[in-house]
Amino acid sequence: MIAARALPLAALLAAACSCSRPPDESADTSDSGLLETVCSDAEALLGYAPCVHRVPDEDTFTAVTIASSSVDQLRVGKYLTPARDDSRLPALFMVVEVFSLHYEFLITAFPDLFAGLSTAEYSQLILYPDTREFYAGTHSLYLDSEGMFYGFTVWDDPSDPSSTVTVDDVASAWEALQARFPLGELYWVPNSSAQLDAAAGWDAPFPIRGLEEVDYEVYNPGEAYGSLRLYTLDELADATEAAEFGYQDILAIDEAPSDLERVVSGIITGTRQGDLSHLNVRSSARGTPNCYLKDPFGELVAWQDTLVRFECGEQSWSIAATTQAEAEAWWDSIRPDPVEVCVPDLAVTTMPGLLELGTDSSEERLAAACAYGSKGANLAVLYQRLDSAYQLDGFLLPFHYYDAFVNENSWTVDLGEGEAEHSFAETIEAWHADDGFLTDAAVRRERLESLRFAMEAAPHDPQLLADLGQRILDVFGSDTVMVRFRSSSNAEDAATFSGAGLYESESACLADSLDDDTAGPSHCDPDKDNEESLEEALGEVWASLWKMQAWDERDWYTIDHADVAMGVLVNTRSKDEQVNAVAFTGNPTSDGDDRYLVNAQLGEFDVVSSEPGVYPEKVLLTLEDGEVTEILRVSESSEVEAGEQVFSDVYLEELAEVLFGVTQVYPMDQEVPADRDLLWDTEWKVLSDGQLIIKQIRPYLR
Repeated sequence: MIAARALPLAALLAAACSCSRPPDESADTSDSGLLETVCSDAEALLGYAPCVHRVPDEDTFTAVTIASSSVDQLRVGKYLTPARDDSRLPALFMVVEVFSLHYEFLITAFPDLFAGLSTAEYSQLILYPDTREFYAGTHSLYLDSEGMFYGFTVWDDPSDPSSTVTVDDVASAWEALQARFPLGELYWVPNSSAQLDAAAGWDAPFPIRGLEEVDYEVYNPGEAYGSLRLYTLDELADATEAAEFGYQDILAIDEAPSDLERVVSGIITGTRQGDLSHLNVRSSARGTPNCYLKDPFGELVAWQDTLVRFECGEQSWSIAATTQAEAEAWWDSIRPDPVEVCVPDLAVTTMPGLLELGTDSSEERLAAACAYGSKGANLAVLYQRLDSAYQLDGFLLPFHYYDAFVNENSWTVDLGEGEAEHSFAETIEAWHADDGFLTDAAVRRERLESLRFAMEAAPHDPQLLADLGQRILDVFGSDTVMVRFRSSSNAEDAATFSGAGLYESESACLADSLDDDTAGPSHCDPDKDNEESLEEALGEVWASLWKMQAWDERDWYTIDHADVAMGVLVNTRSKDEQVNAVAFTGNPTSDGDDRYLVNAQLGEFDVVSSEPGVYPEKVLLTLEDGEVTEILRVSESSEVEAGEQVFSDVYLEELAEVLFGVTQVYPMDQEVPADRDLLWDTEWKVLSDGQLIIKQIRPYLR
C-alpha cells in the first residue's frame, strides 16, 4: 500500500539523515557476483569518474546527483542494477553531471561491452521483462508537505502494460540499492498510473511512497508554435508509426511516455516526468519546451488541431492562437542547417550496368548521383574498385523515367477548385504551395497516402517495361531470375543526409509481367504466393518517395521537395542467405575507437530493424595494416544457441580485409568537417552458397 505521512517536517528532515550507517567496506562484489571495480576501470579509461558503486555519505550523494527543478525534489541522480545473473555490469550510481542519459553512459564508459548499442536495443535492456538486463531509474531526495525522504523509481514502458514492473522487480532493485545507500531508508516511488495500480495490491517488503499531486511543473521552459495534437498514451505508438505528427506539432499526452522518437515543437504531459527522464533530457537537448499540466485534455481540448503558440513558463503556462507567418519563422529557427541535394538530371535515359557507369572523376561521380541516385551511384563506384567475387550483378534506372511517370499519369483530385484531372506532378507542385498541406500533419498524411495508392495503381509506359525487361535478360540471363528493385533517390546515402530506411525496395520477376494473368505463384519463386510484376515493384519504389516519414525527414533538413527524384538500383535478389550484416569502419558510438564494428544476424532476420527481443551479434575487430589482430565478441545474437556464432572468425577476417581495402580506394568527394570522423557504413550478405558479398556503402560522420 502507499504509505501515509504524518510526521512533522522537522522530524522528517532528521529522519532523512539519521538512518545513516557506515558502509560495508568489505563489500566489493555485487549481488550478481560481479566485481564492483567497473567504475574505477571506466575512470581510468575516461580520465574522470563516470559512476560509483556506493553512496556512503552526503558528499557522495551530492557528487552523483544534480539539483532538481521539480517542485518536490531537491536533488536527483540515476542508477543501474542487474536484473539477471549474466548482466554485464554490477549495481552502480551514475555521475549525472557528466552523463544524464543511461545510453550515453553505457556506450562511452564501457565501449567494449556496449559497442554499437542502438537506442532501440538500449530500451530492450531496461524496459521489458523478456529482454531486461538492468533495472534503471532515478534516485532522489524528495521534499513534500510532510518533509524529506530518499526515494527511487524503476522504469518500464508506460505505454505497454505487459512491461509494468512487478513487486519482485522492485524488490530486487531496492535490495541492491539499499545495500549501497546507507544514507537512509529508500522508498519506492511509482512513476506511472500502471505502477500505482499494480502497487495497490502488493504486500511489499520495501516501503512505498506516492507523490502529492501538483497542478503544473516545467522541465524546459520556452515557447512553441504548432498545431496542438491530443493523444492518449495508447494512441501515441500508432500515431508515431504512422508519422501523424512532427516538428510542426505540439503534443499533449495524457501520460508521459518513456521517450518520443519524433521531433516535435512542444510537449505537454498529464503525468510528471522528472528532470532526468529520457523524455525530458532529450527534449531539453533539442531545445523543445516541455512541461507537465494536470488534466491537459480538459484544459486544452478547445484548442485541439489549432495552430497555436504555447508557452511552458517558469510558474505557469499559456496558450493563444498564432499566425502562419509566426509559426514558420519559429520552425525555421529550430531546424538544423539546410541540406542541399543535386538537381536531378532528367535528360539521361540509359540503363548502365554497375561496371559501365562513369566514376573515374569527382565530376563523373556527381553526375552519376544526379542521374541515378546516391545508392546506385555509390555501389557502382565501389564495384569498379572491388574484386568481382564480392559483387552482385546489377544495373541502374535513371530519374528520367520517374519524372515521365509522374508527369504523364493523372488522377482525379481536388486542388482547391473542385475535383478535376491532374497529373501526379501537378498535384505535388500544388500541394507544396498549400499552407494546409505544409503545416497540418493530419492533412499531409491523408493526401500523401492517397497519392501513393494512386501511383502504385497507375499504368506504366509499355516501352519502358519492354526496355527494362530486355535489360534484365541482358544482365541476369533469364526472365525467371528474381531481381530486387532498390530505391536510389538523390536524398539518401550522403554524408549530410543518410535517409536510411525512408524508402522502399521490392522484388520483381520479369516472367510474371510477361504471362497473361496476375495469378500466383511467382514464376521466379514458387514460395511467393502472388506474382511479383515489374510494374507493381516499380510503382511501389517510385511512390515511396512520398511516404510521410520521408517527406517529414526531408522537410526537417529543409530539402527542397521539388528537387527530389527516385531512381532504381536493380540487383540480384538474394534468397535463403545465411547471414545479413552491417559493418562500420570504426565504432560509431565511441569517438576515437577505430575498431571495425560488425552487427550480424541470421539471414531471415533484419539486422537494422529488428523485432522486440531480436538482436544481432556484435563484434569489434582490431586491425593492423589491414589484418585482424583481435576479435572481441561483444554480444551474441538472440537467434542462436548460447555459445554459437552467426559470423565465424574466418568470415570476419575476410570481411575486415575486404573492407579495409575499400577504405584505401573508395573516393570521398565531400569535405569532412574538422570535428567529425569519416566512417563507411556498409551492408553485407553471406549467400546460400557461402559467398560473401557487399550490397551497399554510404558515408557516416561520427
